[in-house]
Amino acid sequence: MAEKNLNNIDIDYDLPADVLYCSFGPPQEAVGEEVAEGIVVRRNPETNAVIGITIVNFSQRFREEPHNIVSVPIEGPLVSTGR
Repeated sequence: MAEKNLNNIDIDYDLPADVLYCSFGPPQEAVGEEVAEGIVVRRNPETNAVIGITIVNFSQRFREEPHNIVSVPIEGPLVSTGR
């Protein structure tokens, strides 16, 4: 069953590429969907649960608008804890 769970968030930043990776839960197979320019939501292909978010040009986004909040439209369960 899928459930919302934010207890295990991994955040990695690739400085040379300026990409922020956020993963929810343990590593697992994913399918990416670009929901806005440079923002990719990664989903478990079996459950459709959101398992991660990738933001391209992360620092550039905040350099141009430092007080802007990145909104990521997500529909469906956030984390799949089982298959």
